[in-house]
Amino acid sequence: MEHKVTLTNCNQQFIVHETETILEAAIRAGISLSYGCSSGTCGLCKAKLLDGSVKEIKTQVFSMPESEKLQSHILTCINTACEDIVLDALIASTAADIPLQELSVKVRKIELIASEVYRLIVQTPRTNRLRFLAGQYIDLVLQDVGAESFAIASCPCEDRLIEFHVRVLNDDPFTEFIATKLKAGDTAQLKGPYGNFVYDENAKRPVILFAFDTGFAAIKSLLEHITAEDKEWPIHLIWMSCSQDGLYMNNLCRSWGDAFDFFTYTGIAFDFSFKQMLSDPERGRETVESHLREAMQAYDNICDHDIYVCAPQQASSIMEKICIEKNAIMKRFFSEPIRGNEDMSCIVSLPVS
Repeated sequence: MEHKVTLTNCNQQFIVHETETILEAAIRAGISLSYGCSSGTCGLCKAKLLDGSVKEIKTQVFSMPESEKLQSHILTCINTACEDIVLDALIASTAADIPLQELSVKVRKIELIASEVYRLIVQTPRTNRLRFLAGQYIDLVLQDVGAESFAIASCPCEDRLIEFHVRVLNDDPFTEFIATKLKAGDTAQLKGPYGNFVYDENAKRPVILFAFDTGFAAIKSLLEHITAEDKEWPIHLIWMSCSQDGLYMNNLCRSWGDAFDFFTYTGIAFDFSFKQMLSDPERGRETVESHLREAMQAYDNICDHDIYVCAPQQASSIMEKICIEKNAIMKRFFSEPIRGNEDMSCIVSLPVS
């Protein structure tokens, strides 16, 4: 059996099944309810029940004051709904609402998904999950190796399995260690999350996303969050790489296009690296710009769009110029560098006109 949960303070709704807690259902639906331990210990997921009834399906350790119980406060991490309910609950809608965290994780999976690109998945403890917003990044700390920042490639709706995309760089001990020595079961540390490259929860506008190479990680997190919320306004993903191998999750993007009527995917792969154009950098700029203009040619006016870009500064600047020409409102243009892979071997300095 399932019931509807309505949040009065943000006018959002989601469905909770009788076998899951209200918090678990909210996370699954892409709604960032405030919480800490997720196990009935800290009390940070406290909410006020305004209508309907709930029941505990997990053990509560946190001692709630009697005065708050009389005012119908509940913990969303241990209760499920017995009927349709209405809650007044805290929502994390900006990066400032998410606390910095440090937690130990275990490596769950490492797999080579393209030439020099690895997919790394780590798992948090059940009682100490990572709270983050889609598009943010963290510091991944490996003992005796150091720390490096990577965009989180997974959706906040899955807060125990955290995904990263790692391109192995020449002369980079950190990424080489991930590729050659790190193995499932090893321990790592996460510190964060950081960054303001997050989705505007209040936006009800079409979205254009542009990723370059492993910049796709942050964009993937945004996409999975948006689709988890069942928002059906138009989304256009443009993914550019130095080679066909750089579109390392091309089939996933195509499957989104098949699954969602409102989703459009444009994959752009060069058959040469920018490094090969060192003797003619103007050609590189023109190549990036011509492909982006072709991908954007369907748009005459994008003043009602939000634009999210995760790419090297040169490519981001070219995209910004094109968007300005198409009347984009620049406070809705959000850009982010490629975390962890800023010195990708395929990137050279491109002059931007």
